[in-house]
Amino acid sequence: MQKFFKYFKVPFILLAILAVVTIGIRIARSGKADTIERNNTETDLTQNVYNYAQNLEPEHVAALEALIESTEEEIGCDIAVITLDQSLELSYTSEPRYWVRDYAADFAAEHKMGYDRPNGNIVIFIDNVYREPRTGKVYSWLWTNGLAEMKITTEESEEIMDVALMDLTDYSDSSDYYSAYSKVIELLPANMRSGAQSALRFFRPLYIFIFSLIVALLYVLINWTTKAGVRTTSSTTYVENGRPNMTHKGDVFLRKTVTKTKIQTSSSSGGGGGGHGGGHSR
Repeated sequence: MQKFFKYFKVPFILLAILAVVTIGIRIARSGKADTIERNNTETDLTQNVYNYAQNLEPEHVAALEALIESTEEEIGCDIAVITLDQSLELSYTSEPRYWVRDYAADFAAEHKMGYDRPNGNIVIFIDNVYREPRTGKVYSWLWTNGLAEMKITTEESEEIMDVALMDLTDYSDSSDYYSAYSKVIELLPANMRSGAQSALRFFRPLYIFIFSLIVALLYVLINWTTKAGVRTTSSTTYVENGRPNMTHKGDVFLRKTVTKTKIQTSSSSGGGGGGHGGGHSR
């Protein structure tokens, strides 16, 4: 019996660790999640929608404001929608597709945006409906900071806009823009939760059992294989011309030489303001 448990000791320990982790996660999920409170008193913004392009009717602006307000409480992030109808070429020296990104970052910094604190949890969706002559494209950006930057990847930001803005053209009306912008806001909560949910799927009891079983079988198979061994000698291995032949060969350690080489590393620095997100063009 002891011999049997010897083979399964490691898999049993692994199973116990996974079980403890799973129980801990389930207990954490069963409790009420901590609510992020709005603590930023330094921002000077009093609204969420900045319709500088005038491509939204007043009723659509009001409806978008209400949607953003409820979404802010749900995800704990300050949210702003900005529409522009102007070239940003003279304002920034980066590539054209980054002009709206830089505008969003400057807007957030200038107005000390952040749900929890200045430069805290922020989501800015900016759509510049002006078609830049240099590239012939209209640029949008979903700019994230703080908690939103951690939860929403660049790919997810781009997917959100690909889905929401796919039907917009130069001939879109206020209803079209409202529908597209609303879709961007509506997709935020699901994407804020997607990272944690994906990770938790791997801690389901069935997955843990299957994983532990595979590890146990591999462990036992490897150990039985190495225990069996391979016979490498016969009755005449050490006999030559009727006499024993026990010639010994080996390596003799004479000296040790250690060579050290310094590896040079380069450092880099990013721009100020923080935040990231993803872009979209049409």
